[in-house]
Amino acid sequence: MVPKLLAIDLDGTTLNSQGTISEKNKTYLRKITETGAQLVIATGRSVYSASDFLETIGVQSAYIVPLNGSAVFKWQNPEPLMVTEMPTGLVHEIVANGDSDQVNIYFSTIKNSYVLIRDESLMSLFIKSLELNYIHDLSEMGSDIDHISKMLYCTKNPAILTQLIEQTEALAVEAVKPDDMCLELTVENTSKADGLRYLGEQLGIQASEMAAVGDSENDFEMLKYVGNGIVMANGMPHIKAIADYVTLSNDEDGLAHAIAHLLK
Repeated sequence: MVPKLLAIDLDGTTLNSQGTISEKNKTYLRKITETGAQLVIATGRSVYSASDFLETIGVQSAYIVPLNGSAVFKWQNPEPLMVTEMPTGLVHEIVANGDSDQVNIYFSTIKNSYVLIRDESLMSLFIKSLELNYIHDLSEMGSDIDHISKMLYCTKNPAILTQLIEQTEALAVEAVKPDDMCLELTVENTSKADGLRYLGEQLGIQASEMAAVGDSENDFEMLKYVGNGIVMANGMPHIKAIADYVTLSNDEDGLAHAIAHLLK
């Protein structure tokens, strides 16, 4: 059944290993929107990063659920339809737990992104982002410290990451581990599913009329929430275990294959 709303993750799903969207994926994304389905990019990335990718697809309209569900935007509208922010005290607790020269901490508001650098060597592992502000002290964020929607720990030390995971269990946060180096943090009970739930209420679309495609830990709640949860072949094993359908990998145009399955 063709869904009324299709939510797609970016990294590991829509994007291939080179970080780009294949022409076949773009073609099928346009095809499904031509049926009237609402397209939603649901990602851990910022709204600006998601917008940049939408520009390349060639669709007329879309929604964005950035920062793991902490906000909802209508594409090309700069003001959020919904936003969730962390209490400032909680932000400081998270920073205190990650007080190590082997841990970099990322902060995202709905408009700005920062990284508190403790380990310079970590920065060489990631592509330099023009939207990311590099800081060495929290004061450099100014009033943005009171408007954080998402935080992320990054470390090369597995033992430290395990310790951070244990410490966050005592905090009012939602923690997901997207890979072996990072831990993403949002307000407790915040997930991509919350963004879809909000959009469903606004657009009159039931969860059973939605489909989603993802691959990782931060897609888990979204894939469970929708009527048709599709997981990439490169997805984490426990994520594939909850799939209604497993498509090809992100390097095999798996998103296009998933959409073709939905259009049957």
